[in-house]
Amino acid sequence: MHEWPLLMFTLLLQGAVGLTLFVSLNLCTGTTQSYSARMPTERTRMPVFIVCVMAGLGLLASVFHLGYPLNAFNALRHFSSSWLSREIVFASLFLAVAGLGFLASLMNGALWKVLMPLALLAGLVDVFCMSQIYMHTSVITWMHANTLVMFYGSVVIVGAVVASVVLPLRNSSLTRWMMGLVVAAVLVRLLAQMPYLSWLAGAGLTDALTFPHQPLEAFQATAQLRLWGWSLSVVGMLAFAYGALGRRQVWLYVGGVLLLVAEVLLRFAFFSIH
Repeated sequence: MHEWPLLMFTLLLQGAVGLTLFVSLNLCTGTTQSYSARMPTERTRMPVFIVCVMAGLGLLASVFHLGYPLNAFNALRHFSSSWLSREIVFASLFLAVAGLGFLASLMNGALWKVLMPLALLAGLVDVFCMSQIYMHTSVITWMHANTLVMFYGSVVIVGAVVASVVLPLRNSSLTRWMMGLVVAAVLVRLLAQMPYLSWLAGAGLTDALTFPHQPLEAFQATAQLRLWGWSLSVVGMLAFAYGALGRRQVWLYVGGVLLLVAEVLLRFAFFSIH
C-alpha cells in the first residue's frame, strides 16, 4: 500500500477537527477554572496549538502524496466543480482560522472563543468534501455513504482520544460528552457495516466498474485486518468509556491507544485497493 501520506493526512486532519470539536464543547461547558474565564491560560492554549500542528502536518502529508508537490496550487483552480479543490480550500481555511484562534489566545483576548467554533464549522465542511472525493470515484468500496460515516466517526474518535490527553478532565460535562460521542461513533459505524456489506455484495454482480484495479478483491483480502480493527475499536471503546465513567486515567489512556490503533488499521484497509 503506497497511500501512507493519505492515511496520515486524513486521520491527522480529521483528528484536528475532532479536537476542535471538544475545545468548542469545553468552551460551552467549562468551569471557571478552565474555559469560562475571559483570559486564556497556558493550559487552554495548548489544545489550540495542537489543533494547528495536527492540521499542518496533515496538509504537509497530503502535499507529499502529489506526484509534483510544487503543482499543489493548481488543484485550487476548479472550486466550482471539483471536490478536491473544495477540500483543499476548506482544509486551508480550517487551519487559518485555528491559527488565528491560537494567536488570539496568545494575546490574551476573548476572540479565540469565537474563532474556534468557526474553525470547527470549516473543518466539518472540509471532512464532508473529503468524503465526497472518494464517494465520487470509480472505486466501488469507496462509493457508499459508509465512507462519510467512517470519516466523521474518525473525527469524533481521534479527536476524543487527543482531547482526553490535552484537555482538563476536571470538567465532568466534557467527559460525559466525550464518552457518549465515542460510544455513539463506534456503534453507528458498526451498524453501518450491514447495509454497506449488503450493497457491496450486490455491486459485485454488476459490470459497471471501470477502475483498472481490483477493489473488491482487495477488500476481501483485508478482511482479517478489518476484523482486528473493529475488534480493537470495540474493546477500546469499552475501556475508554470505563475510564471516563470511573475517572480512571489509566483505562482512559489504554482505551485511547486501542482506538487509535484501530483507526490506523481500518484506514489502511480503506486505502488498500491494489
